Amino acid sequence: MTITTRVIILRTIKYSEADLVIHAIDKHGDKLNFLAKSALKSRKRFGGGVLEPLNYVEINYKSNRDIEKLHFLNEAKIIEDFDGLRKDYERLELGLYFLQVIDKVSFGGDQQSPDSFNLLGHALRQAQTTSKLELLRCLFELKLLQYQGVLENQEQYKELLSHPVSNCNNIDIDSKSLNRLQRQVHQTLVEWLN
Repeated sequence: MTITTRVIILRTIKYSEADLVIHAIDKHGDKLNFLAKSALKSRKRFGGGVLEPLNYVEINYKSNRDIEKLHFLNEAKIIEDFDGLRKDYERLELGLYFLQVIDKVSFGGDQQSPDSFNLLGHALRQAQTTSKLELLRCLFELKLLQYQGVLENQEQYKELLSHPVSNCNNIDIDSKSLNRLQRQVHQTLVEWLN
């Protein structure tokens, strides 16, 4: 069965001389893995860096019924490449961090968590322009912990959690409070991931 959907590419791994293995998350929060045969040679199907991490792409693939196996990617086209991230090292580093975290918490067959996909998309879009990258990182981690159901004592984060990730420029917080909050939230995330 051939399927067309939209995904954010999380990771790309060279598989052979011309093939790539692609890890992506779809709008349902499902982590999908693809084999893109001859991806490094085919400019027509995969040209212009379309399969690079951070890209939001529309893909066409042949579904493999066995969830443990790779789907076969037929073609892909860029919808949004989050170009603003690639122009600044700090922004790019933050965007790649978001991908890494989502890659760790997402798994195949998990179609009940569109929050992860939406959080990632909004965070990547916001990371292109915000002047508050550290606050964005903290808010991303905090919201992810909340969505995954592992955030204890949510009451202490109530004010910050009331803001969407796409609105972090309008959050006023002093640097001392932000540093304390960052340490707490990041430590919770690290402990949960390990």
